[in-house]
Amino acid sequence: MKKTLAALLLLSTLTACDLGPAFVRPDTAMPAGWKKGDKIVEGETTINADWWRNFKSAELDALMTEALAQNLDLRASLARIRQSRASLKIADSLLLPTVEGSASTGGTETRANGAGRDGWLSSGRAGLDVSYELDLFGANRAGVKSAKALVRNSQYSHDALALIVMSDVAKIYFQMLNLRERQGIAERNLKNIGEVLKVAQARFDAGSTSAIDVSRQKTELANSRASVAALKNQVNATENALSVLLGRAPQDLALKGRGLSRIATPKVPLSQPASILTQRPDIKAAEAGLISANADITAARAAFFPSVNIGAGIGLAVSPFGGPATNSLSLLASLVAPIFNGGRIAVGVDRATARELELVENYRLTVLTSLQEIENALSAVKAAKTRQANFADAVKEAQKTYELSRGLYEAGSVDYQTMLEAERSLLSTNDNYASVKLELLNAQIDLYRSLGGGWVNNPNAAANKTK
Repeated sequence: MKKTLAALLLLSTLTACDLGPAFVRPDTAMPAGWKKGDKIVEGETTINADWWRNFKSAELDALMTEALAQNLDLRASLARIRQSRASLKIADSLLLPTVEGSASTGGTETRANGAGRDGWLSSGRAGLDVSYELDLFGANRAGVKSAKALVRNSQYSHDALALIVMSDVAKIYFQMLNLRERQGIAERNLKNIGEVLKVAQARFDAGSTSAIDVSRQKTELANSRASVAALKNQVNATENALSVLLGRAPQDLALKGRGLSRIATPKVPLSQPASILTQRPDIKAAEAGLISANADITAARAAFFPSVNIGAGIGLAVSPFGGPATNSLSLLASLVAPIFNGGRIAVGVDRATARELELVENYRLTVLTSLQEIENALSAVKAAKTRQANFADAVKEAQKTYELSRGLYEAGSVDYQTMLEAERSLLSTNDNYASVKLELLNAQIDLYRSLGGGWVNNPNAAANKTK
């Protein structure tokens, strides 16, 4: 029996024929450089795994750490990785012999004629069966290869999801800071409006202006109060969204940040276009899916060929009639070959091949979409920087105009409408300047994410990959 088991284990190491096509990464037309990459980034081209630290916000660092540990989408994704690993173990088991044990017991009741004694004679049997399917045409090995690729696919997909969560946390946090800053601008404007209303009321009481000026300023005051209330509501909604990303029930967050002025605007390292094929986890996930589909073609083609199963069994039987126990050893080899199946096997090969062709096109689309996202982010960074510089100048001029027109209005040198236009221009310009900083930060976040977010350098990313 030992020799039989050894022979089966030796057979399990035989290399099977490979009936499927070799995997080749699909050709994709990669540009030599970036359209909008000139003068955007200089020097380093490697993104750190903890890229968000470049914004120099300790509060964002804490939020990111919590989100990566507690985000429910990420936790569900980790469970999917466990599922794929379990499927791989099942596929691996098909390459090994199967050993099953069996046992049975019974008895016979005897009755003597007349005054004889009744009796009960026991019998039993115990056996051990070993079977092994020769993987001569690589179906089972192809199943293992496919399962390994699906494990990598699930791990890369988790990394891609983590990138999305990181960018969402950063964007929503910055949006909340921006809303708080805009709320502060609106509250300062509300204070200015109240002060001008006092001036308008005093001039009306002195008979130097009409009631229209007072009424208009009261309208401005009411509108400003409504704007402040709307911004407060947006802040609350943003905090709730951030809470869910952190895996918490919506609640007030004890965050200290009140604006974007202390948030750094880093230079994002920019690598060559071809590097995204290995830097972006979603592209690597698509490639792993292709490898799995390629292996499935091998398994489908192997169904055309016979399957061979070798088995051995050993048994121990005890006779109910008091005889000695008997040993038995059996060897069995079986061959099953397809003869007629209505074209099912051929259709299975066609389906596996078509599936691979579909994933090839999806892979190419993923690459093209990645290039588009990077170009869009580069363009957005460039535009936001230009807009930020222009709005900085506009804020200075709007502040001067407002202070001058208000002083002249109080002195009675200009009419109310001139002062009102300067007041509105100051609010709008300050609000735009606060918002363009958010635009720039969002564009930089998009650029980090679209370039792969440094996941390839992250020791925790795609951890424990199946080899």
